[in-house]
Amino acid sequence: MHPATIMDEDGCVISKGRTSDTSECGVFLIVDNNWEPVVDSEVVLELRIPGTPTPRKPDKLRTVAYHARVVRTSNIGSMIGVGLELLTKVKARRR
Repeated sequence: MHPATIMDEDGCVISKGRTSDTSECGVFLIVDNNWEPVVDSEVVLELRIPGTPTPRKPDKLRTVAYHARVVRTSNIGSMIGVGLELLTKVKARRR
């Protein structure tokens, strides 16, 4: 499970959560219920994934970003499950 941030096209954070399942062209996220995703809408997804470890940073993470389309949603207790199709890789914001 990797930390994930969902943003609009302007870079405003919509919701945060974690990956539950990933594949070559998609991801299923569990996110806060402060967002009502709409199927077929497009968002920007940032994922924090393991990077190349160094002696000083053995747990180093890197950020990757994608334009993505919402393909399904489901309520999971007090959270929301969101299935995203990864469309194109984009440049991640600086942290």
